[in-house]
Parts: sequence; C-alpha cells; structure tokens
Amino acid sequence: MLSAVLRSQTAIEVSIKIMGAFVEMRRFIQNNAQVFARLESVERRQIAFESSTNGKFEQIFNALESGQEKPKQGIFYDGQVYDAYIFAGDLIRSAKNR
Repeated sequence: MLSAVLRSQTAIEVSIKIMGAFVEMRRFIQNNAQVFARLESVERRQIAFESSTNGKFEQIFNALESGQEKPKQGIFYDGQVYDAYIFAGDLIRSAKNR
C-alpha cells in the first residue's frame, strides 16, 4: 500500500507492520469471540431488566400520584431505622438527576 507509492525502505517496513497489526487484530477477535458473545448476552439482559424496572417505577409513581391509600406495611419493619437510613442514603447517592 504505502510502499507502492513511496518506494522507500521505511515505507516497506511501515506497510509490513500495518499488515501485521491487522493480522493480530483478526486473531484477537477470533480468540475472544466467546467473550464478545457473552458481553452481548449481558447487555441484552441488562436492557430487558432495565425496561422491566422502568415499568415498575412507573406503576409506583402512578400509584403515588393517584392518591391511593398507602399500604400498611412499608419497606422496613419497626425497629429497622438504621436499615432505612442506609437505604435512603444509597438511594440519594445513586440519583442521576434532582
């Protein structure tokens, strides 16, 4: 490629190194095909989980906005103040928007 245009020893060496890099990339992709397949599978599962979670949040928000009667049992039982504090703190820290 490059050596056909420039006709120098440096151009020939660079062309050989470029071809070697492409050969190594092909080997890397072939050797790690299973890893790439598993990564794609994980991404699909994450997208499915995300969509189902968004639906559940929508149900919760709709219930809160409609003014329905609050449930008698909350997330935490009596005496779990520390657990509730940790949960609320983690929830606030994980927020992406206000």
